[in-house]
Amino acid sequence: MENAKTSAAAPADSLPPLAYAGVALVACAVLLFDQVQCWNAKDDYLFGYLVPLFAAFVVRERWDKIRRVFTGTPDADDADDEFTLPARAAKPGARVPAWLNWLFGAGTLASALLFAAGAIGSAIYGFDAFTTYENTAGFVGLCFGLAWFAGARTLSGTRNDLRTRARLPLLLLFPICVWLISGPFTFLVDRQIKTLLLSNVTATVVAMLNFLGFDLTQEANTILLPGGDRVGVEDACSGVRSLTACLFTGSFLAAVFMRTLKKKIFFVAVSIVFALLLNVLRSGFLTVWSSFKGSEALELDFFGNAPDSPAFTLGTVHDVVGWGAMFVTLGLLAALVPLVNLKLEKTDEEMALDFVDDEE
Repeated sequence: MENAKTSAAAPADSLPPLAYAGVALVACAVLLFDQVQCWNAKDDYLFGYLVPLFAAFVVRERWDKIRRVFTGTPDADDADDEFTLPARAAKPGARVPAWLNWLFGAGTLASALLFAAGAIGSAIYGFDAFTTYENTAGFVGLCFGLAWFAGARTLSGTRNDLRTRARLPLLLLFPICVWLISGPFTFLVDRQIKTLLLSNVTATVVAMLNFLGFDLTQEANTILLPGGDRVGVEDACSGVRSLTACLFTGSFLAAVFMRTLKKKIFFVAVSIVFALLLNVLRSGFLTVWSSFKGSEALELDFFGNAPDSPAFTLGTVHDVVGWGAMFVTLGLLAALVPLVNLKLEKTDEEMALDFVDDEE
């Protein structure tokens, strides 16, 4: 007997799961080739090389849950984890509406066409931000559609109900959507957000240090120091590298360690706040250092040695502080994981188990 009432089959329902996986892997290879060009463009994008590894890690970490979609042997924990639709959205055993199959079919077809347009555009015109947008958006939509149709039936041919079928796209949410951060997001930040970050970082640093007793003046993205010296808040100080790295790391940690959607969203939001806050503190430190040592001291090490000096240590003040701030931010995010997952109250079931243990 089937797990759910039979729903009207969409055209792609009868294909084996390996067929969908094969299409997804080919699309991933094409997207990877395109995004590698993006990652090679600037040092700010080098984190992209970690994307395939982290995506594969999450798939491996969730493999048992993914496998159970196709074996039809759900675990007791599957019923109420973050990858299962709530009962108010879909009751256990609910059939898949025919219109939902056709909606996913239309979306998958449209995404495949968009992906093909991006791939063909890259082949004809070369690497470009617009074709990367097309490739990545098409890939995301295509993979969600493939996941939806791949989970239509178990390997024995039994049709899955709505809740079980929706689990596969939700389980693959991070491995699919993380490519949006490593491709289009980098262009969006570089071309749209960077200017906003530069002006706001400069204004915040000037206001913060003037409050502490300094006498600074902002001139566009330049901070005027007493005595006529200047500190330019250049592109490297905009926080783009910290923002992209922290968003990527925060998304990965949320996908692996957070167990509810609210916690995942909260953790990603905190990662963005941490990146922006630590970048302001970094820029503030560099401005204070310049006010005492002179702006040219930023291109020396902490002991005043030039890069071509035999005594040069670690790196320039600017670079060491920049990388240090980013690693501190990533460390704070890692330390925040157990705090966000901290349970201040026990559930009724946990209280009952504790009572039984005490009685024994």
